[in-house]
Amino acid sequence: MLDGLDDIDWAYHDGAYGPCTEAPDILRAMASPDPEVAREGRYDFASSIWHQGTVYPVTVVAVPFLIELASTPGVDMREHLLRMLGDLCDRYRANGEDQPAVQAAVAVHSGPLMPLLADPDPRIRACAAYAVANCGPHTLDALRERWTAETEPDVRAVLLPGLALRDPDGSAGLLRSAARSEPFAVRAAAALATIRAGLSLAPEVLGPVAEAFSQPENWNNPWRRHDGVLGEIFAAVDGDTATTLAGGVATAGASGARVRIAAASGSRFGRSRSAPVQLLPMLRQLLADADPLVRNAAVDATVLAGEAAATVATELAAIALSGAVAADPDRGGADTALGVLVRLDDPGHRAALLATWESGRDPWALALLDAYPISFDPAVLAAVRHRLAVLGESGPIRPDDADPSSYFAAPTPENVACALVGLLGAWGPAAASAVAEITAALPLAEGVVPGALADIGPAALPTVPLLERRAEAGDVRSGHAILRLTGDAGPLVAAASIRLARQHRYDAWELRLVADAGPAAAPLLPVLQPWLTGTTKPVPDHRYDQVAAARLAWRATGDLGLVLPTLRAVLGAGAAPAGAAASCVAEIDAGAELAPELWKLLRRGERLGRVGAARALWRSGAAVEDLAGPLLTVVADPVTDGGAVELLAEMGATGAVPRLTDLAERDERVITAGFRDPVWSDDRLRHRLRAAVSALS
Repeated sequence: MLDGLDDIDWAYHDGAYGPCTEAPDILRAMASPDPEVAREGRYDFASSIWHQGTVYPVTVVAVPFLIELASTPGVDMREHLLRMLGDLCDRYRANGEDQPAVQAAVAVHSGPLMPLLADPDPRIRACAAYAVANCGPHTLDALRERWTAETEPDVRAVLLPGLALRDPDGSAGLLRSAARSEPFAVRAAAALATIRAGLSLAPEVLGPVAEAFSQPENWNNPWRRHDGVLGEIFAAVDGDTATTLAGGVATAGASGARVRIAAASGSRFGRSRSAPVQLLPMLRQLLADADPLVRNAAVDATVLAGEAAATVATELAAIALSGAVAADPDRGGADTALGVLVRLDDPGHRAALLATWESGRDPWALALLDAYPISFDPAVLAAVRHRLAVLGESGPIRPDDADPSSYFAAPTPENVACALVGLLGAWGPAAASAVAEITAALPLAEGVVPGALADIGPAALPTVPLLERRAEAGDVRSGHAILRLTGDAGPLVAAASIRLARQHRYDAWELRLVADAGPAAAPLLPVLQPWLTGTTKPVPDHRYDQVAAARLAWRATGDLGLVLPTLRAVLGAGAAPAGAAASCVAEIDAGAELAPELWKLLRRGERLGRVGAARALWRSGAAVEDLAGPLLTVVADPVTDGGAVELLAEMGATGAVPRLTDLAERDERVITAGFRDPVWSDDRLRHRLRAAVSALS
């Protein structure tokens, strides 16, 4: 076995970490009769020869040996090796520029795989069918022959998608027949194969397919992908078909099947704007399920329903409250339900939030308050004041298990205090009675307390002496709060002078605060001068500081000549800091002086700079029709549009109305990814798009 292994110059073939000289040892380990050694060999194969889905030149050379191992009786986990061969041929599972060569190598050396279609072990037959089908079209006759002879449902469930892959048109009748009458696994495979062949599920098969997915088994088959079979089908079918399947599974399905239908619904919510409206009636049924695992899965799906989850707010409020008051609750679903209510700013969050605090916990949903500040409520205000007082005295009442998917990693005293103080600041003057508790939270939330006091307004004036002492120690935030409360810029400038003298670099965020001092900040110019040289700093973060220093200098002096060389240099360097520079240019009305650099930034496709560049050019007289195209490209960006929608409306870009309307009214979501809540971000984008269309029309 493995003859010729040492005849190959493995150093000539790169793997994941360069020349793959370790390949012979890996392949020999995989051939070992010792299961532990063989397991280590397979692990190393996945590390060096096929790393996280990427194939390399060495993968092509290793294919014949991998086929030999998979087709030799006695080799450990042959079914796993066969599955690997199928995966290597599947561009969904294997990637890299060498993937076509890998597939071609498997096809050329596939002869030893064909007899395995009739192996006595059904696991070998199933995985061999997967590998053979993925090899190429030359395997179709062998697959057809085996389909006729095969009686084991789990093997037929692997053969059927292979037949559809190799002959989609010719398999249509077979798929319809299998979806109606075959056992569970084959019916599920028939539905999957139908979708992958680009065909529609016929109405007469929906009932049998739903019944198949109602079984307790979770179909474990080589053809399934990360969304699961049901999730992949849900993503592809039309809304009526998805609703029919979901209703059938939810009504008759076993517990595990109901969990899967909830997860599949959530996946569809993330892609389709109409899906929540269609499927939430079914999800309401699952929210009342007797099995807590099903309820929790349904709650997880409502997170992905976005604003449409308001239709099941009553059910979510009941789940959130029951979890909050239970003696030893399974809190995952309850806390997630509370998070949805907070996002919705639904009144149902009130009772659950208060009960959670009364039970001695801090819910992880507090982490959402910065992006979703809930409306003012006197009872919640009283509870927040009490919680801040307790935090100041003894820290958290009891540790909590934070939701692992949240951004609120753990309810430490600091992050709880920051969340609560931030909420009070968002309430502004309505939270005036909490000034004492906000001030007492300074040791835990010094980064947000000054701003919250300024947000509250005149009721916070008694805290000015405390803020002055902090400003005298170099706290820029406290100085800025004093400016907002009293109009006195002196403490802010004094704090900035101390802070800038201490640091080797500046903090762009703090410099933006100091710029609000206006001409009073002129004494800081000598400290800023090293950052206004007309040349860019090599580190991008430092270029943000340069832009902030330029903005501060212009606010202090109104001297364009002082700042234009540096802004021109940062614009020319590109990347994200160039977007900050473009926004600064727009603010200081210097677009005419830097027009060549701005046009270059607008046209080269850096999304974070386009909006600032377009605004600066528009304010300098550029034609709206020349700016609208690049801005529309940014609007459709799945991550961020940087205010492009509002700028188009502000410019009066009536020619953009058809595209804005299409983005607002299409069913496919515009935002499908991102760090925080893409579905909710897409809902907000839709409101903004409609407002812009209304304004322009």
